[in-house]
Amino acid sequence: MRLRHLIAATLLIAANAQGDPVAWKISTDSATQIWLLGSVHYLREQDYPLPAIIDELYDQADALVMEIDLDDLDPAIVQTRFLQAAMLQGTEPLSSVLDADVYAATQTTARSLGLDLAAFEGFEPWLVALTLMDLGMARLGFRAEQGLEQHLLQRASKDGKDVRGLETLAAQISVFDELTLAEQQALLAQTLEEIRSPESDMGELIAAWRSGSLDTLTGKLSASFSEFPGLYETLVVERNRHWAAELERLADEPGRYLVVVGALHLIGADNVIGLLRARGIDAVPIAAR
Repeated sequence: MRLRHLIAATLLIAANAQGDPVAWKISTDSATQIWLLGSVHYLREQDYPLPAIIDELYDQADALVMEIDLDDLDPAIVQTRFLQAAMLQGTEPLSSVLDADVYAATQTTARSLGLDLAAFEGFEPWLVALTLMDLGMARLGFRAEQGLEQHLLQRASKDGKDVRGLETLAAQISVFDELTLAEQQALLAQTLEEIRSPESDMGELIAAWRSGSLDTLTGKLSASFSEFPGLYETLVVERNRHWAAELERLADEPGRYLVVVGALHLIGADNVIGLLRARGIDAVPIAAR
């Protein structure tokens, strides 16, 4: 079920410092090793094989830590919880809670993707945004089931490696469900804009991720949130703070951990790396192989 892949749908890529690889080593004592890897949630078949450093870090790790523990989630339960959380309260339909121009644009985009928007009249805008993002990426050949998380999750399941999450399913759902209607409309408007981006733009982002081109990544991602600073705070910064605390606790737990998180969490203001350093935990780029 696609819904379990939609949790960070607007956070499509991850990056590192200019000229450095897409991974960091978090400084801990000798009993604990933690590597932090930037994630690409949507990939194409042609994006494989992945950079060699990803396999190297995975092979060294005893456990895989992702934004959420996808290994223990029943897709049917995930779908039910998303739908329950996204139901509009009261009698007003989706068409009444959105501005007329946004609703019309959403209807046009949905139709172009083969989706009947009438089926979503009882749901909040955030669910529509996530659904359209998934469909829009699929139209360009980018699929969540081919993304980095799913690739590593399948390997971990096959290899019997422990899989953990930095936050719960409920917490990830609440990130979207607790947005105000104004913020949800902003998210939907941003999603419609991203869906209209040509395939070449996405290809450029993937190339930048592979080569560690921070200027390209930061420029494009920052532009997507420039009109919605409150949305950035809720979707990115607040979660960064929680994850930094979780990683600090993990640093006291013996073992070797590969932590995989999405794009905006590792670049820009209040990113995870900076928040860790503010807690006295250093993170250094890992040299490319």
